[in-house]
Amino acid sequence: MTAVFPMSFAQQRLCFLHWLDPSGFAQSSARCFRVTGPLDTAAVRAAVDMLVARHEALRTVFPLGAHQHVLPEGCGHVRVLDVPDESEALRQADAVVSQPFDLEHGPLLRLTVLRQAPETHYLVFSMHLLVADGCSLQVFFEELAIAYGATVTGEPVVLPELPVQYVDWAAWQREQLTEQRRVELSRWWRQQLSGLPLVLDLVPPRRAQGRGRRMHRALPSEAVTAVHAFARSERQTVFTVLAAACGAVLGHRAHRPQVLLGLAVANREPPEIERVLGFFVNTVALRVDLSGDPTFRELLARVATTLAASYAHKDLPFEQLVAELAPPRDPTRSPIVQVNFAYHPVGTVGVLALHGCSVTEHPRDFGTARFELTLRVEETGSGAGIVWAEFDESVFDTGFIDSLLSAYESVLRAVAPDVPVSRLLPARSATERALTRIFAGVLGLESVGPHDDFFRLGGHSLQLIDVAVRVRAELGRHIGLRDLYATPTAAGAAALLEQPGASR
Repeated sequence: MTAVFPMSFAQQRLCFLHWLDPSGFAQSSARCFRVTGPLDTAAVRAAVDMLVARHEALRTVFPLGAHQHVLPEGCGHVRVLDVPDESEALRQADAVVSQPFDLEHGPLLRLTVLRQAPETHYLVFSMHLLVADGCSLQVFFEELAIAYGATVTGEPVVLPELPVQYVDWAAWQREQLTEQRRVELSRWWRQQLSGLPLVLDLVPPRRAQGRGRRMHRALPSEAVTAVHAFARSERQTVFTVLAAACGAVLGHRAHRPQVLLGLAVANREPPEIERVLGFFVNTVALRVDLSGDPTFRELLARVATTLAASYAHKDLPFEQLVAELAPPRDPTRSPIVQVNFAYHPVGTVGVLALHGCSVTEHPRDFGTARFELTLRVEETGSGAGIVWAEFDESVFDTGFIDSLLSAYESVLRAVAPDVPVSRLLPARSATERALTRIFAGVLGLESVGPHDDFFRLGGHSLQLIDVAVRVRAELGRHIGLRDLYATPTAAGAAALLEQPGASR
């Protein structure tokens, strides 16, 4: 018999967002792995079935309403498809991930095995956030490896008993958030965010359409090592250093003395839920105060103090904070925070291992964007790092994102305790300064900002010819009309012209 339970606060918001956009792309996560070796697909099915039986979240559905329905039994949704080569495998992976989820009937976990050759497979996992957040994926992959290995070798599956399930935590969360506690938390957050604009426009406003894209920039091991050493010397966490640097770059780009970063808080303090699958995450707003051009040491102290206070008041569900502050409703914009920041040390992004096989992740741009922009620093086992930018390409062009990642890397390389933040930020290049002057001249304006959109300033397509002609005459460089049309800002065009191999 199906059991019915109230949703958690976060689940209610996720369902609402899904029903606004039934494609569900922004409320899901997907991973793609290349598996080399004798993969036993029957054992994969059996292992997934074991986890579905073990975790109620994997057999939970969400009919329209305020409740979640836990099915008494279920099996994993595993499909095996044959593909002729890698390109077709990756095309199929994209197609699989693009399929919308059916919240009412499930499944909300899908695994597709793409078999290219007897010992070459691609495993594509697609999960709705309603049943698994980032920490849940790590648990899922660890337990899948255990269940698969035991099945292949014929040994018993040994997994610790789960003392609670997600629905128990959801009920506990509601019990803990008494009316008195909710009022106290709401009052604190109103004071904390008082006077702050709740929209951070890094570029002139554009309608966000959820067209996700990802870009990344490698951080060499020496840069990662230097950040860790600097954090130790300042007695701060690596996260504080990385978040402070991120806030500094965003404040500089937005010309704001204060910015808000969205942080995903795991909410897994009770040991009983350490191995439970579900969506426990709450979004917390971090205020980064850049006023008065502080030294980086002063900025770190500010961020550390604010971070500790924000975490102490993290139990107010983000959706209730949104209701409390009541920002202008815009279904195309993330309320309160539009930029999310995350840091993943080694071993925290969910690594998959399968008995007798070699498994490597095949990063894919699956086209999801939960916020207008998410910046994520991920450390690798080799000691290096990667800065990922997941962004809505209807809001940001690739030139802007590339320059943002470049600025962030520059700040991380230059951090020093007694240097004012403004001196850590990279100066505008000569190319960018020249392009702002050219844009202004073509448009007949006194000045143009590096991130001002040419068309929003009143320009039209034919005037791009004048821009291209002046670029060639004044800079001795060539930029195509197609590139200018796709990247209509001075900063974006400068980034294209300064790329290695750009035409001269």
